[in-house]
Amino acid sequence: MSLQKHLCLLGFMGSGKSTLGKALAQHLGVSWVDSDSWIEEKQGRSITEIVSDKGWPVFRAMEREFTFEMNEKAPMVISCGGGFPLDDENWQWISNNCISIYLLVDKDVLLNRLIDETASRPLLKDKPRAELMQYIDEELTKRAPVYTKADWVIDANGSIEETLLKIMELI
Repeated sequence: MSLQKHLCLLGFMGSGKSTLGKALAQHLGVSWVDSDSWIEEKQGRSITEIVSDKGWPVFRAMEREFTFEMNEKAPMVISCGGGFPLDDENWQWISNNCISIYLLVDKDVLLNRLIDETASRPLLKDKPRAELMQYIDEELTKRAPVYTKADWVIDANGSIEETLLKIMELI
């Protein structure tokens, strides 16, 4: 199967965008890129370091640079950082250049997936369980109106294999 546009995976951190993106790209025989990893590679620093030193506005500008470079690439699977679609320019790029899929995951499932990763994720920096659940709840409430504008919304609470099958049925 050949893609006519990029296939962008959207969702909260821990929703499986990167893991699923790799599997989906392999299944489709196309390239895959993770926007956060692309930025880290270009900058030679982690997202945590970039945000700590330069702030979120500079990081969002780096995401827009990512979109410019993706315009030059053949259609591929893109795992977008959790906040990527929240920026108006980034959302416009997704709308114009991608088939977008929101990986919808329940809060409890996200908590279980993220609880051991708080040190490596800048927005979760060492949050205890109760604080992490409150953060997930608040952020999902804020982000849901953007995420749900995706072309498709997929229940991604199950395994990567189950979610991959759901996506393959759609495309």
